[in-house]
Amino acid sequence: MELYKILLVAGILGFASSNGTSNIEEAVSSFSNEIEHWVKSKEEPLSFQHSINSLAFPASLRHQSWRSFTGESSKSICVICQSILRSFMKFRNEGMPDEKIISNVIKLCTALKIEDERVCHGAVTLNAPTILYIMDNKPNLTASTICGVVLESKFCPLDDEEYNWMVNIDDGPGKTVTDKENNKTINIVQITDLHYDPKYEPNGNSDCGEPACCRKGQNGINAGTKLAGFWGDYNNCDTPWHAVVDALSHIRDTHTDISHIYFTGDLVDHGVWETTLEGNIQIINDSYLLFQETFGNVPVYPTLGNHESQPLNQYAPTTVTNDEINTQWLYKMTADLWIGLGWLPESTRSTILQGGYYTVSPKKGFRIIALNNNVCYCYNWWIWYQPKDPDNQLQWLADTLLQAEKDNEFVHILGHVPAANEECQSTWKREYLKIINRFAHIVRAQFNGHTHNDELELFYSSGENKKVNNVAWNGGSVTAFTELNSNYKLYIVDSENYGVKDYDNWIFNLTLANENINERPQWYKSYSFKEEYGISDLSYDSLSDWYSRLSRDNELLTRYYRHFFKLADPSLRKECDVTCMRTYMCRIIASLETPCT
Repeated sequence: MELYKILLVAGILGFASSNGTSNIEEAVSSFSNEIEHWVKSKEEPLSFQHSINSLAFPASLRHQSWRSFTGESSKSICVICQSILRSFMKFRNEGMPDEKIISNVIKLCTALKIEDERVCHGAVTLNAPTILYIMDNKPNLTASTICGVVLESKFCPLDDEEYNWMVNIDDGPGKTVTDKENNKTINIVQITDLHYDPKYEPNGNSDCGEPACCRKGQNGINAGTKLAGFWGDYNNCDTPWHAVVDALSHIRDTHTDISHIYFTGDLVDHGVWETTLEGNIQIINDSYLLFQETFGNVPVYPTLGNHESQPLNQYAPTTVTNDEINTQWLYKMTADLWIGLGWLPESTRSTILQGGYYTVSPKKGFRIIALNNNVCYCYNWWIWYQPKDPDNQLQWLADTLLQAEKDNEFVHILGHVPAANEECQSTWKREYLKIINRFAHIVRAQFNGHTHNDELELFYSSGENKKVNNVAWNGGSVTAFTELNSNYKLYIVDSENYGVKDYDNWIFNLTLANENINERPQWYKSYSFKEEYGISDLSYDSLSDWYSRLSRDNELLTRYYRHFFKLADPSLRKECDVTCMRTYMCRIIASLETPCT
């Protein structure tokens, strides 16, 4: 009988030779049965151990986005996802207590080497109330749908029709808005992804093996010998408070003519297995008060990042009123802060409370729209519960842009997650791209964060004559997480039509800063986009030509690659030939009919 079981679960390995999903279903069924037997009998037969060993995460994939997995790893994570969910959804329906479900999932998380026991315990315990609530209140939910949302891969497709929804977008030709170019400009600073870590410890353990290092209490973990730098660290480490203060102070002292500041999210650190509501509230309060103290009367237009919620990534629909798992605390807190600090008018409160988004017109003819697009992030479990346009945000965006068009307004859109990012749920992404395509003539620029890299997205029109019709600039990050230098961007913007004429990227070398801890980091302008890439302007035609040049000019591509990692020493030491560097070009394309493979 034991030999038969071993042969049965060999299907978990056998699916690796197949491109179809039928073998995955066999593997899922087999591993699910093994999990159920293990939970009920508390025995670990050889077949179960074999399954665990076959599917366990290699060390190189820990802490990586599951959607970045390819080949065997992509298949394995699909099997793991569906098997565990199928088993424990069955146990839940049979009345298994919360504590037993949580305990067994922690054991599986540890055995599969998804994380170590301490991280698995914290992450599972934090997320269990949300996941169990969704399972209890959406009885038609299946494991394949959940894994389709999270992974959306060839091996875990999302076939549920509930996710095939559309936004009502005005289909008219669009009113022409007079586009007057002006020699006068304004300066806009974009700051993003601070990731302030209150537990950051200079000379702490920077190679701890956990999702975030350099933190108090980690010196005994994995006996790491790498010491955390004073100003930050290139390993999986976030930002100490004194480095946050230095960055904002440098911006204030260096750029004395800022019209306004865009902050595109992520204040909270990457200690995602041990965050607390009280801790997040403290970080958010301290950070926004520092913005106000530093910049005074310069208005700040903030957006929410995926790390601000508790737990990480979880933005519940406003229909969820359970105080343990809803997001109302965050919406109320940020509405009070953003309005109370004088950055936003009282009129924005209603939509902030509705879903963390708002719009404001700082000047006649100019509108800022700030989205909470974390609701599209594939690790926001609430997508399983409410697939369609969470909190009506995209419909609100389409309606707001239609009114802006009627009012002859140009628009900047702020959001944390780049719309074309692989981790943004595909239906939300599709509908957002359709909205931008319709209103591209008034949306003069978009501004995002999240990835920590210095990059951009070029939006292409749909139809036969595809051309660039919009651009989203990524602000990079103040945090050095991971293997990056800190940065921010200064945009030179036309004061009449609000198009970006150029931008300057500012960074400091973390290696040098940590060698001189008694001196402030030496911030410097690493490049101007126009000068660095030899283009006359940042018009859509020029950006399209620039992208074409990347594919044939290896020297230009190398420059882009180096700036993508913000000239950080450890990233640039890694081998990456021209073929490797070209893979980063596909991240630039945002299109309904993606022309990049």
